[in-house]
Amino acid sequence: MLFLAVLVAAPTGAFLAAQRTSDTERTRPSLAQLAAKNYRTLSVAESRRLLRYAETEYRCIVAHDGAITAPVPSRTRITMTARDRSARQLVRLMTACDPEVGPPPPGASLQARREEVLVYLPKRCLLDPTQLASATS
Repeated sequence: MLFLAVLVAAPTGAFLAAQRTSDTERTRPSLAQLAAKNYRTLSVAESRRLLRYAETEYRCIVAHDGAITAPVPSRTRITMTARDRSARQLVRLMTACDPEVGPPPPGASLQARREEVLVYLPKRCLLDPTQLASATS
């Protein structure tokens, strides 16, 4: 009888453990979901500061390539659109501009995504410290 109880309890326990894990995974947002909500609302002064930086980045990218729109400010970020450009292509252009433009203002983030370059103030850092450790080894 004890053997039968173990046979029934073991799979049930495994099922419950798996169920708990899948429930946790379902409630944990993806990196894309976290990034989509990681913009702080900009004050007027912050908007001006980020827009000045974005305009400098824009002029440099145009000088290297020309295929990007002027910066467009919103309440949470400055966006430049580059049709038919991958994030990798945009990063190459931005890297070429590093010596001339320099880093973004303190606390700000400059980011390339497919067909767009963003300048914004993140709410928090989304880098996984465990991934950073493996990238540096």
